[in-house]
Amino acid sequence: MDTFIKGPSKRDVAGMKAAFGAIGETEVISVLYKTERFGNFLVTGAAHTTVLDDVMVGGLNAAAAKKKAKASDGSEVMQRQPDKDVRAFPAQFDGEFSPQDIEVAQLSHGDLVVASFSQEPYGDFVITGVVTEAENDRSYLMVGPWILQTAQGNAPRLLSIQLVAGNGTHVAPVPTRRGLVEVDGLA
Repeated sequence: MDTFIKGPSKRDVAGMKAAFGAIGETEVISVLYKTERFGNFLVTGAAHTTVLDDVMVGGLNAAAAKKKAKASDGSEVMQRQPDKDVRAFPAQFDGEFSPQDIEVAQLSHGDLVVASFSQEPYGDFVITGVVTEAENDRSYLMVGPWILQTAQGNAPRLLSIQLVAGNGTHVAPVPTRRGLVEVDGLA
C-alpha cells in the first residue's frame, strides 16, 4: 500500500527532466518529495510557473526553468532540472487505500494522512504524507512543510484531513520530531 510514499530506490533524473519539460501551466501534477525534516510526501495540484519560469506545486519548488537540451535523435528538446528534494515525477499512486475523516486534534506524530489545502496563487492541492510534531509542542502538527494545527487551532489554509493509517500500521518512513531551526545562531 505505501510503496508510493517511499519512492524509487534511485532517482530517474533524466526521466524527470524530460517529464517536467513537457508540463504546462495549470496542468495537474503529482510530485513525490523526500526530505529529512518532513519525510516523504506526495503533493498533487496545479503546476504554477514562477516569474523565473521555475515550476512549483503546492508552493514547493518542483523544477527549474526550461533549458534546451539535445535528444537522442539529435533534435532539440526543452527540459527542467528537478529540485534536489524531488524523489519521483510523475509520481503515481499504485495501490488502494480508504482514508477516514478525522479531526486534526486526534492525529499524532507518524500518522499517515491525506490533507487538502488552498493557498493563492497555488490554488487547491493535496498532500499525502506522515504527520510530524514539534519536539516541544505536540499541538504543532505538519504534513510536509504545511501546517495542520498549532496551539491556536487548525491552520486557516487546511480544507480537510483524512487518516490513511496510524503510526506503526504503515511502512512509510517516519522522520524524527521537528526540532527548532536555528537562524544565525538564534532559535
